[in-house]
Amino acid sequence: MAEGSVEDNRFASSSSLRLVLVGKSGCGKSATGNSILCQPVFKSKLGPQTVTRSCRKATGTWNGRNILVVDTPSILEAKTQDQKMYKDIGDCYLLSAPGPHVLLLVTQLGRFTAQDTIAVRRVKEVFGAGAMRHVVVLFTHKEDLGDGSLDEYVVNTDNDSLRSLIQECGRRYCGFNNRATGEEQREQLEKLMAVVESLEREHQGAFYTNDLYFDAQMLQEGKGSTLGEEPRCYLAKVQAHIEKQKRDLKEARSHWVSKALLRVGKWMHSNTGLSVFLVICTLIFFALLINLCIT
Repeated sequence: MAEGSVEDNRFASSSSLRLVLVGKSGCGKSATGNSILCQPVFKSKLGPQTVTRSCRKATGTWNGRNILVVDTPSILEAKTQDQKMYKDIGDCYLLSAPGPHVLLLVTQLGRFTAQDTIAVRRVKEVFGAGAMRHVVVLFTHKEDLGDGSLDEYVVNTDNDSLRSLIQECGRRYCGFNNRATGEEQREQLEKLMAVVESLEREHQGAFYTNDLYFDAQMLQEGKGSTLGEEPRCYLAKVQAHIEKQKRDLKEARSHWVSKALLRVGKWMHSNTGLSVFLVICTLIFFALLINLCIT
């Protein structure tokens, strides 16, 4: 099954909305899930250690529509991937099968660090590069903006990695104050749902899916391997899926570099005089730099 497609009517989109919370440890995923569902269903507290140890799901409603929210542990960390990591990823797939409508990439306002950049890369490794078409960036600590607006913050940010992320996911973002209550909580949820509904219209209601989601759905329906072998076979498929995504991303980057070098080569060939001039200037620059270092 191709990524992003829904070919089998058994897995057709329903009226329920599936949201998966992803991001680095300590970014506020659990608190965000509680804000979306307007009730403290996920354990959340401030501390040096991550609170969420395993994938959990909870349900609620919004304007008569069922919402399923999946909270994830640190499946996007750069640490060594062990069987616990693969199990967490497999559980995330099982809880959000047949696939999420939205991946909410949670990050703290003003704190988009190298760990967040790694988390973005890991989203592509865990779910596939095509999953970025279903990503919405959710900034926590919106209250830190004061009288400023989130749009102004995003437009004026000098963080190149954040700017690139916002561009890659189609400028879909919103902000949350996870301590908000009452009308403020409802207003920020309305803004999030407006972004989500716009994304759904863009994809004509289709949720994100891939081969591993198909396997997860088959396992849920008891159509996998022999009962005793199911968990072990499923974890092997999870690991194989992640390794394949890594290879595909590496090949895509190599292909991009090759195309860029090819374009440079063509430009130099069609602009021989200017190319020679630039090469001479570069050599002179390095000669002066070496001479300065020696001096």
